[in-house]
Amino acid sequence: MKAKRLFAGLLSAVMLMTVLPVGASAAGYTPPALPDVFQGDGLYVTVTPFKPPLDVDFVLGSSAEGFHGGWIGFTTGEEERDEYGYLTGSYAAVHYVDRNGNVLETDADIIDKAIDGNTVSDALQFYDGMCAFVDHETELIGYLDEDGNVAIEPQFYMVYAFSDGLAAVNDGGYDWYYIDKSGNKVLGPYNSDQVSFFSEGLAPWSGHLDNGDYFVGYIDKNGDAAVILYQGDGEDCNLELLGGSYTPDSSLGSYFSEGYAIVKEERDGSRYPVYLIIDTEGNEIGRVDPGAPMTAVPYSVVHDGLIITGFTNTEGGSGGGVGAVDVHGNIVVEPGKVGSGNPYYNSGLVRGTAESGLFIDKKGNTVVPYSFSEVVGVDAVTLQKEAQKAYNAPGAVLEFSMDATNFNDGLSLLTVTLRSNGMSVVDKWYYVLESHEGTYTGPGKVYNAATGQITGGGSTSTDPETPTEPTGGTPSSWAVENVNTAVEAGIVPDTLQSAYTQATTRAEFCALAVELYETVMGTEITERATFSDTTDVNVEKMAGLGVVNGVGDGKFDPSASLTREEAATMLSRLANVMEKPLTTGTASFADNASISSWASEAVGQVQASGIMNGIEGNQFAPSDPYTREQSIVTMLRLYDFVK
Repeated sequence: MKAKRLFAGLLSAVMLMTVLPVGASAAGYTPPALPDVFQGDGLYVTVTPFKPPLDVDFVLGSSAEGFHGGWIGFTTGEEERDEYGYLTGSYAAVHYVDRNGNVLETDADIIDKAIDGNTVSDALQFYDGMCAFVDHETELIGYLDEDGNVAIEPQFYMVYAFSDGLAAVNDGGYDWYYIDKSGNKVLGPYNSDQVSFFSEGLAPWSGHLDNGDYFVGYIDKNGDAAVILYQGDGEDCNLELLGGSYTPDSSLGSYFSEGYAIVKEERDGSRYPVYLIIDTEGNEIGRVDPGAPMTAVPYSVVHDGLIITGFTNTEGGSGGGVGAVDVHGNIVVEPGKVGSGNPYYNSGLVRGTAESGLFIDKKGNTVVPYSFSEVVGVDAVTLQKEAQKAYNAPGAVLEFSMDATNFNDGLSLLTVTLRSNGMSVVDKWYYVLESHEGTYTGPGKVYNAATGQITGGGSTSTDPETPTEPTGGTPSSWAVENVNTAVEAGIVPDTLQSAYTQATTRAEFCALAVELYETVMGTEITERATFSDTTDVNVEKMAGLGVVNGVGDGKFDPSASLTREEAATMLSRLANVMEKPLTTGTASFADNASISSWASEAVGQVQASGIMNGIEGNQFAPSDPYTREQSIVTMLRLYDFVK
């Protein structure tokens, strides 16, 4: 089936908005801006506003869920009416959106529904290129592929997410099977306690073998015993596999993650059971066992080399709470620093507590503070007064709070909520957080977690390389004239004439490049080169001309944010194919050493030609994302250069 096209639209929300009962709504009110960057120790988090144009109710799944496979799920409340227009029921419809606001178009009518008490919404996420969905009409479950096509028709009663090419499913009754991505049953039947996730070719399994022995260990994809932890009559077995939910990274289980698994060992004594950490050969690597009087229970599988663990002092003393241990069982993050709600490490970050921070790193250090007042540098009293005035609610107790999903794919959805009297939701604002390794060197406003200080964010940039206003329907003040000129020249596609301070994707830059080329050359591009992860005609045209390349394995990664050095390279190649090569030059930025070798020549050319300039401090910031308005302005400069 041909892949569906994506349509643009910014979509997000976490909870249904409740209107403030104490005054008029504040149309257009925006709270103080968050920093552009949260700088931690060896990593930093960038912040991009994410404005919802549609009325949505909830983020799909639990509060911990977020981006999976590049998509995040949201629900909208839909009504069912009879032929006379009377309301007969309601349901939650599911939609998927990527970090750039592109919504996945699919023919499936997907709902989020608990089936006979079993919540399957956690499995309605993209894992391993597949996503479970519940059909509205039949309430049976099938799977979508990453293009939104129905890959496996709805026919199952309960399902697990795909992992390692297989998924566990139940089509009614007691029997469970593993299916492949074509929907073929390849293993089973098993009972509900015997299915989990395949990872590294292995899946946890316990039960009686054909010869009658009781077996605890791991089977391979042929269903054969591959790792034997116990084999015997079962009466003397003190090992137990851990259960989990329907997704491979949202709950604890005995499946392998990053080469390690966790199994439960039952023994007599006040401090047992303990939890063994094993490798893929079944060897014990460590134990989650802090020693008396503490007991410990793992709350996650291994993520980023760490296991989220809950500690309890059996004598009622201090030392309890949620922390993290390494694969040898050593405490790395002290108990009490990790938050509740099914957290796990990803991209070096995990959700923390009110005391430790909204996000903490692998040493337990704060990266993103918990307090909205702290991150915007405005005291809570002033914030409340401003909100009271904006919402015409004198005397109301109005407070800002922040919450966020776990990081997945390096991304998290952050929600800033304004509440009245600690309960009713007055308003919400949304942001996409993206984690990066290293130290931020751009000109944006930076919150430094180590000092608690906010720095930068001035207007001393030498070029329009940093957005100065929030994402919205109009360009930033510095870009308005040039963007309008580019639109009038016919070199800006309609789909890119909005959300100007949003990061440009690789595919969107191709759309701009195609519009420029075909306008200047007066002919349509007929060359094509294809990729396995996109059918975007603009990408195929630019690849056909040799302006863009893939990222390996036949993929283009169309939804990835375009970096400044990637933009420079594409602009240089585009000038070449239009037979108007850019001026030869050598880059002269203070951070020349950070420019990739493959981009160095192109950066020198765009600088020498006046197509792209530096930012504050004579930095080029090659890895920083490039916004839509920046892309449009530089395309206009190239247009003037080649025409």
